[in-house]
Amino acid sequence: MKVLVSDSSVLIEFSKRELLDKMFALEFQFAVPDLLFHEELIDLGSYSRKDLLGFGLRVESLDAEGVEMAIAYQSERPALSLVDSFALALADRQGWHLLTEDRTMRSVAESKGIAYMDALWIIDRMLDAHILSASQVAAVLEAMRDDPRCPVPKPELAIRIRRLSV
Repeated sequence: MKVLVSDSSVLIEFSKRELLDKMFALEFQFAVPDLLFHEELIDLGSYSRKDLLGFGLRVESLDAEGVEMAIAYQSERPALSLVDSFALALADRQGWHLLTEDRTMRSVAESKGIAYMDALWIIDRMLDAHILSASQVAAVLEAMRDDPRCPVPKPELAIRIRRLSV
């Protein structure tokens, strides 16, 4: 089973749309570094950290080499937060995929050969697996488009919304 290491942006975005339980219905395992779990997942709307664990979220610790790798990532790219560098290092050390909306994280992942996916990829999988209907996906995408704090690129949202309305 494919493991996806999520950053906080995807989890927070899906919590705002009340999609976390549906995301965990996919045939993937989701993981986060322990630092992210304890420091960044504070406000998840109607979900709690306990809910995430109940859904099957894996909370993983980095070993000493992983921490060194995370610090090196942050030194190379100061725009990366320590938490984001931990997620990158976890994905890299374990050979897992990264799940992020953060452009800097994707850039580092690309430069290091770490495969990555984004929120739209997850939404596509939920549609393909009939976890969400096309009308539900359209409503989610429109809500993301209309949310000025949503990190998903607006042009990508517009393309997906048009595709669903055809």
